[in-house]
Order: sequence, then C-alpha cells, then structure tokens
Amino acid sequence: MKSIKQIIIAHYTLPPIVGGVENIIGPQAEAFAQQGYLVTLLSGEGKIEGKNIKTSLVPDLSPNNPHIQKVQRILKFGSLPEDYEYRLHNLEKKIETQIGDIDTIIIHNIMSMPFNLTATEAFWNYIQKSKDKQFYLWTHDLAWLMDDHKNYLYNRKPWMLLKSVLPNVHYITISEYRRRQMAELLGIPRKKIIVVPNVLKYQDFLSFHHETTQIISQLTLFHRYPFILIPARQLPRKNIERSIQIIAKLKESFPDVLGIITGQTELINNEVSPYSIELKRLVKELGVENHILFLDELFDTLNISQVKNRDVVHDLYFVAHLVLYLSHDEGFGLPILEAGAARTPIAVSKIPVFRETAEDGVLYLPTDESSEFNANRLVKFLKENLSRSDLLFRRVFSQYNWQSYWHDYLKPIFGK
Repeated sequence: MKSIKQIIIAHYTLPPIVGGVENIIGPQAEAFAQQGYLVTLLSGEGKIEGKNIKTSLVPDLSPNNPHIQKVQRILKFGSLPEDYEYRLHNLEKKIETQIGDIDTIIIHNIMSMPFNLTATEAFWNYIQKSKDKQFYLWTHDLAWLMDDHKNYLYNRKPWMLLKSVLPNVHYITISEYRRRQMAELLGIPRKKIIVVPNVLKYQDFLSFHHETTQIISQLTLFHRYPFILIPARQLPRKNIERSIQIIAKLKESFPDVLGIITGQTELINNEVSPYSIELKRLVKELGVENHILFLDELFDTLNISQVKNRDVVHDLYFVAHLVLYLSHDEGFGLPILEAGAARTPIAVSKIPVFRETAEDGVLYLPTDESSEFNANRLVKFLKENLSRSDLLFRRVFSQYNWQSYWHDYLKPIFGK
C-alpha cells in the first residue's frame, strides 16, 4: 500500500498578515497539494485552508504575539529574559507535537531572521535531535548582512544561530545573488545551496477566469513563444487566412509559435460556412495544426461552454505576446482598444481606419506585400523592438510562473 505523502511548511505568520513570504506560502502549499501531498502549514498567526491543506497554529511562533514581543524587546539589547529557557523548551515541545511523525519540513526564513529568536532556537534544537527527518531551510533574507539588523545581533546564542550551519539539512534560497551571500556567510560551497525563485500565481494576480487557467494549462502556454491572439470572427473580411499564412512563416524563426483564433465557427442555415471550412483546410495544408488553434474547438475538448468565450478572450489579451488583426475592412477596430488597454503589442493591416484609431501605437503590416514579408516584419519586431515591459512579461510568464513551479523547481528536489 502506497504511503501518504505529508509535508510541513513553517513560517512566522500566514495571510491575511501582509508580507512577501506570506504571499509565497499559499501557492507553494497548493503546488504540493496538487501532487497528492497532505500539507500542514505551521504558523503563529493567520490561516490558509484548501484541498489537502490545513493550518496548525502555535501562537508563540508569531512575532506579533505580546509575549514574544516582550522577549524580543529584551533580546534586542543583547540580554536574555529570565524566562527565556522556559519559553524556549515550551515552544520546542509544541513544535515537536505539531510535526509528529511527518518527516519532510520546510522552514521559511525563521532560521536566518531575528523576528522571533525563541522560534529560531527552538527549531534549531528540534532539527539537531531529529536526524531521521528531512529539513529544507528556505532562506529569503539574511539578517547578518542587512543594515536594519546588524546593530542588534551578537556573537552568541541565539543570535549567532542565524549565521551558523546546521548539518544534514537542505539549504534553499530564492536567487543566485542570495546564494552567493549565503555561501559566504555560512562558509559553505555554493553547490550546497539550491536556488528556487519565487513565482507569481498570475491567474490570481490578474483575476483570471477558471476556464482561462484550464486552457493555459492544457496548452502549456508558458512554454510557447510567441503566443499570438487573433480576435476575429470567421468572416472573409477579417482576412484570417493572412494570419494563418504569416504564422506558418513565423514558425521557421519561432518553432514554438502558437496562434489562437477566437471567433466561433460560422454557420449559414445551420451549415458550416465555406469560409470556416476554408480556414481549417488552410491550417492543414500549411501543416500548422500544432501552431494554429480554434478557441471554440478547444472549448469543446475541455467541456467549456461557448458562452465563456468573451471571458476567456478578455484574459488571453493579458498573456498574449502579440495580437494580430488583419481585416480588409472595418468601421473602427475594437481589438485595437482592447490590446491597448491590456498593454499588449498589436499588429494590424495598414488600412485608413486603423490609422485613425491607433495612430502610431501599433505595428502596421502593408496589405499589398506577401505574407512572407509581413512575417519578416513581425520577426524583426519580436526580436528587436519589444519594450522592456514586454520582455519582462515574457520572462515572468515563462520562468516565474506558478503553473510550472512544481515541474521546473520543486519536482527535482521533492519528487524523487
């Protein structure tokens, strides 16, 4: 019988307490929970609950606890309170009880920051006597290297624990910069420290609909570049065939290019329109079945109602690297406004009404040149002319993305 995987994730506090580490713990817990772990969040204050996630509170872990604040005020001046040893042993017993027989424990920042030194020493003592368990000391900050704390740190216990090495633990930090600092401070080789960057759960940050998240996961959009949104109905004047031809050329420079046509298949007298049939034939003829997708077909595959089209298209504007809108004829060009509101680059056909609507805010593709020349303009734009914010978005979405967090960073450590 396969044993249940369990993990403890410990930090001073949890949301709704505000803090950078607090923002990371929820998504991290969800990543483990999705892999079948039963996750216990051990904290002094706050609460996160979810499927396979529970919170266990030990109030003495919180720096906001009045008793801990009293202890900290005395420690700040280099003295130990009279009841320090009593509180230390009491907290150590509570930690031992909460962890029980769970053998995988992540501890965020408590072992490197001085906000609750009683907790630091209690965990230190517990780690030393629990040689059968796996401890992962997740270090975001290093008090001994920070001007805010240097004047209140002393070369004796418990302060010196913040810069001392524990045997038989796994050290993890959040950037190569922190790894260099940590290796120097602790006097250990850099290779002994694993870098796992923080990630953004973009679907919460951007308030995405659940259906959008399904689609992004299904398509592994975070590994596709460029992702091109084609927000057009399947009507001849929308000139969608030109977009298909351009993407067929783009895949020579960008093998992972992906375009999504958002308009539903058009029906005439309950029959699929000749134009919709022609678009699907062209996709097959050009061999771009893996590079051009129709959103309505994707909805059918994932059992998403077609009434959700507008919601999903709205969200996709924010993750697209480029919007392609090459109509022959329009009265205005609403996608130009939508792309502008999302700050997403847009390339449009060079027709008078688009010039009126967008002026110099878009990339114009001449209608009298070949799809190959249009594609060359886009290649140049995507390689040379994206703004710094566009380049940063690409990096965030591909490298610091919560959906790839387990696969890219956690699985190599915990999935063995």
